[in-house]
Amino acid sequence: MKINEVMLFELYFDDLKGAILDRLAQASGKDVNEISTEKFRKVLASDGFLLSVDELVNSLNDMGVVQSADENSIVPKGKIANDTVEPEEPEVDVAQMAGDQAISAVKDEIPQ
Repeated sequence: MKINEVMLFELYFDDLKGAILDRLAQASGKDVNEISTEKFRKVLASDGFLLSVDELVNSLNDMGVVQSADENSIVPKGKIANDTVEPEEPEVDVAQMAGDQAISAVKDEIPQ
């Protein structure tokens, strides 16, 4: 095999791995616990990756990104954490704080 053939072969599998991870991430984002193998294969085919069911199952198992994969279904390993969501800050009632501060200042100014 020539060097450029090896490079193309490796690039193809890198792209395939990226497409598989993207599609699994989309399924995990939809809270799907099980994916039809045939449906997943067709989605990858629409991305340009024509694989048989056996090739797909072997690729998924070799990648280690699924709990199980067979000719009927694919079970992803787990949910992908959404790191882009920032924790909500507690709401602050600025008007209430300003009012409390004003009342406190007035009370401090009143002679006793």
